[in-house]
Parts: sequence; structure tokens; C-alpha cells
Amino acid sequence: METSKKDMTNQNLSILIWKLSVGSALAWEISKLLGSDHPYLAPLSVILTIQSTMDKTVSLSIKRVIGTVIGIFVAVLVASHLTVNGWNLGLLILLGCYIAKFLNFDKKVLHQVALTILFVFVFEHQTKHYAIDRIRDTLIGVLTAGVIQLIYSGLIARKKIT
Repeated sequence: METSKKDMTNQNLSILIWKLSVGSALAWEISKLLGSDHPYLAPLSVILTIQSTMDKTVSLSIKRVIGTVIGIFVAVLVASHLTVNGWNLGLLILLGCYIAKFLNFDKKVLHQVALTILFVFVFEHQTKHYAIDRIRDTLIGVLTAGVIQLIYSGLIARKKIT
């Protein structure tokens, strides 16, 4: 029996919902287990990076990690010398994004740089270990997304064999 386009769309959305929910739960718990005070950062990476295919998930995960590292570098290096306000935030985002552009990264990396600078700039002034949590939890999230994709791909491959 032929599956309609609407049925396939609904099935794909259901698969995405399961990947997002299971991946987010696992990432949160792993992050807490490893000592994070900001465990929401790990599921954030799952939610932002999990895609329809493994290749797309890996590509976006790499871009997220690169953007996060550049953003943390700029924010931690410069932000401790600045007060938290919109002008300084804009200046940091300008600097960080131009560093990413100079290194020939695409707009997805630029978005990650800007997001990371925003959060690290604000939260590092409040808790001095936010930047460490940010990088660790980003890695936990992207690795969790990759594992979820691997498991799903394995299930699909097994289903095709049988």
C-alpha cells in the first residue's frame, strides 16, 4: 500500500519529536551528572543541531561547536573588562562575528558566535563558570544528537534488512 505524502510528513514529524525529547532528556541528565549548573545548555544543542540526516546533524554540530568556541574566546577574553550593556554586547558580537568571517566560516557559525557571546557576556558576570558549562554542555548536546541519529540510522538499516 502506498504511503501518502501527508502520512510521511506526519511520520517524519513524529520521529523528530521523539529524537528531540529523548535527546534532550539524555543530554540534560548527562550534563547534570557531569556537574553542570546550567544543564539546559545541553538539550539546547540537541534541539538546535538534530536534523533529518546524520550528515546534516554532524555538519550543524561542528558549526555549533566552532561558533561556541569563538564566542567564548571573545566573550571571556574581552567581556571581563566591560560592563554589561547593549553597546558592549554589540561591540563583542561585531568582533566575534568578524573573527568568524575572517576564518571563512558561514552564517550558521556567525549565529552561534553571536548567541554564545550574548549568553556568556551576560551570565559569566553572574557566575564565573558559565563559559565552562557552555562548552561542556554544548559538546554533550551535539554528541547526544549524534548518538540519537546513529541509533535511529541503525534502526532504519535493520528494518530495511528484515
